[in-house]
Amino acid sequence: MAECGPQPPGGGGGGGGGGGGGGGSGPGAPSRHEKSLGLLTTKFVSLLQEAKDGVLDLKLAADTLAVRQKRRIYDITNVLEGIGLIEKKSKNSIQWK
Repeated sequence: MAECGPQPPGGGGGGGGGGGGGGGSGPGAPSRHEKSLGLLTTKFVSLLQEAKDGVLDLKLAADTLAVRQKRRIYDITNVLEGIGLIEKKSKNSIQWK
């Protein structure tokens, strides 16, 4: 059954999520693709492959990848560690296994 009564502004009805097209706040803002976890993971793995002795400092990685939320870096490392590709050397560094 359809809802009767007032709808919240901008809400009500329709499926799907968010509003319009590109997201971001105007020209020059990164697109959703540029901020995707998949793309960030690809860049992270590239950094790890280039790291001296295969050891990567996570603070340096977050700065290099211009990540505002370090949580996203930790999400990536937790998955890679969970599938046995990397191991933690210390709190802020990881290494290929």
